[in-house]
This record gives sequence, structure tokens and C-alpha cells, in this order.
Amino acid sequence: MPDLQRLIDGFDAGELIRPYAGAMSLIHVVRAIAHVCGVPNIRLNDHSRATADHLRRADHIVFVLADGLGMQLLDTLPRESWMRRNLQRIIQAPFPSTTPVAVSSIATAEYPSHHAITGWWTHLRELNAPVTVFRHERTMDEVALEDLDVGIRDLCPADPIIPKMTRDAALFMPAAIVSSPFTRYMAGNAPCVGYGQHAEAADLIGARLLAASGPTYTYWYTAVPDSLEHDFGPDDPRVLRGLEDLDRALAALSENLRDHAINARIVVSADHGHRTVSGAGHLEVTADDPLLDFLRCPPSGDVRTAFWHVRAGAEDDFVAAFLQRFSETFLLITSGEAAALGLLGPDSMTEETRGRIGDFVSIALGGEVLRYTGAPGRDRYLAQRSHHSGLSAAEMLIPLIIAGGESPGWEIEFARVPRPA
Repeated sequence: MPDLQRLIDGFDAGELIRPYAGAMSLIHVVRAIAHVCGVPNIRLNDHSRATADHLRRADHIVFVLADGLGMQLLDTLPRESWMRRNLQRIIQAPFPSTTPVAVSSIATAEYPSHHAITGWWTHLRELNAPVTVFRHERTMDEVALEDLDVGIRDLCPADPIIPKMTRDAALFMPAAIVSSPFTRYMAGNAPCVGYGQHAEAADLIGARLLAASGPTYTYWYTAVPDSLEHDFGPDDPRVLRGLEDLDRALAALSENLRDHAINARIVVSADHGHRTVSGAGHLEVTADDPLLDFLRCPPSGDVRTAFWHVRAGAEDDFVAAFLQRFSETFLLITSGEAAALGLLGPDSMTEETRGRIGDFVSIALGGEVLRYTGAPGRDRYLAQRSHHSGLSAAEMLIPLIIAGGESPGWEIEFARVPRPA
């Protein structure tokens, strides 16, 4: 495919971030945490070993996932803020840079090439259709997967790590998702505690650690700033206020633990950043779109990285039709080329993952997004001010924040995130 060279040129020019190419990533952090928490057979590299060496001295590990907290947004906080004062490194998000992919890596300590969750909409061959991972429903008609005899382990084939931990583990989740099929899959038998405000979560976690009789692991997920960024765009003051609220809660938790001489590490990172999208940048494949004539099912993946399952014999026609419409805004490569580049991870793809990414992969070049709008959700899609799942620095570069104990003193520094012109 001719776009393969365009993609490589984008990596070489620094216009796109090449995933899993030696830089430290969120998966290395998760593997370090898993190793320290007693999960057996965790593969470590230099990045994860260095992180594990720092974390293993703590009795308690609190891992906070701030959905959508890219480096560009973190840099808008005051320098004296808790998160900026405790920033250790800039690392890479998993690719595709979207929440179900990253949270599946947190759940399993595996690359997407192994855990097989490939986007907000993941293709499920049992249904020959995309499914909405966190809602656990078929995307096209919003029918619950349970009603289609599809269980969570059919969707999520990789084993979760929390049930393998030797530390006492617990999850703190927004009340709306505390009992979701994915949360229960991730947690196993570990307790899942719902919360409303950040301050409430910080108080509950602090009380948990003060009462603990042995080593613990605590996972805290917050949808801030992601939900605000989608609604208002990353530059809106309401996004910064939401982030400052999280920062105050983290500072209060840290101070509480320090005042009680609790030996803990608070680790904060993100699943992805955000890229602003203009109104004209919302592109569509409609329910009666001619592109569908070449497909076996609607596209899956996400709005800036999509996967296309093409009918046998229609490959050339699909490529020509796609490039005629979208070549200025999206790259198109084969799934084999994506695998050879290791875009979903340096390990070989499992058969399940390979089947889910189909025949072709489209990746955004600029700020545009592309959605199949024959499925529910078109109005919200068109109203959203920013998105993610692509390879830009705004989406792929995320913070690694660690508080407690001595600074890790990383030997390798990662370049600061460039600002778009």
C-alpha cells in the first residue's frame, strides 16, 4: 500500500508518534505494578524494572487513571499543582489511543495485540459486527451482549491480573460503572467501590489504607478530564477546573497518607490525550454509504483509527473508493502492514486480534475524525469538540506521576510534547 510510506515518513518527521518502538509506555508501568503486587510471569524490560524497583519499597500502591489526561492538558495546570510537582516522565499511551484499549492493558498487563480490544467499537466475529465494549452491547442496535449469548470473556479473552495479585486489591470507580460487566471482569473477586466526587474517592481510599493490616493495591479510575474535553474541547476553562478538582483531591490524599506515616506510592497516568476537532472535521460513513457495498460489516475501532473488514474480491475497489474520498485526511494501510510495524504491540498478534482488525486500517493524519453514523450516537458525535485514538503527540503522550518516597531518578528523559502550530 502506498500509504505505508506516508505513515513511516510521518514517524520520521515527528508528525506522528510511533507506538511501542522503545519508548516507555503505560503498559510498562502496569507490568511494574503487577510484578510488585505478586502477579507471576510478568515480563519486564528496563522501563518496568526501574519502575518496579521504586514501587516495591511501598506497603501500599494507589494507581490513578485520569481518563484523557494528555501532556498538553497537564501543562495547563499551575507549576505548583500536585500533579505537575510530582511528574516524573512523559510516556506513551497504548495504541489505538482510546479508553477501552488502554484499560484492557491495565486489566491484563498485555499489549492490544494480545488482549484483542481494539477500540471503542471492537469487531466480534461471533456476531460479525462491532460491539461497544464498555456498554457490553451490539453497536448497531444496542442489544445487550448477554441477550445474544455473548459473555464478557468472549469479548475479553485475556486473563485479568487483579485476581492474581497477592496484595489486598480494591477498585474505586464512578458509581455509574462500578457494577458494569467490564469492571467485574477486571476486578474478579476484589471489591469495587462506587463514588461520586473526587474528594469522596480520596477520603475512601485514605480510610482504606489507614485501616489496612497488610500491603494493598488500589485502582482509582476517573472520567475527568475526558468527559469534559469531549463536551467542551481541551481549551475550555471548565476542563481546567475539573482537572484542578482532581489535583486537589490527589493532594489531599497524599497529605493524609503522609500525616499518618503511611508508606505509599500514588501513581497517576492516563489512557490517552485529546485533539481538538473543528465542526468541518467531523466526517461520516452513513447508513447508505457506497463504501458499505465493499464491506462484510460496518467499520469498527474508533473515530481516528478504524478497522475495515472487506468482502473477498472487493479489496481494490474499497481502497480506490476510500482514498478518493479520504486520502487527504486519513492514511490507509493493510492489517498485515499494521502487524509488521507492531502498531498494536511488539508481540505477535493473537489470532483473535488479527481477526478483529480485519483487512485494512485507517489512521487520521490531521485533526479530522470519521464515524459510521448508521449506528446510534450521531448527534453526540457531531457535537463533540475533541477526540482521540490516533497517533498525534496530543493523543499519544501522557504523564507518569509518582508521589511518595524518593524520586525514581530516571536516566532516560523523554522529549516534551510539542505544541501544534
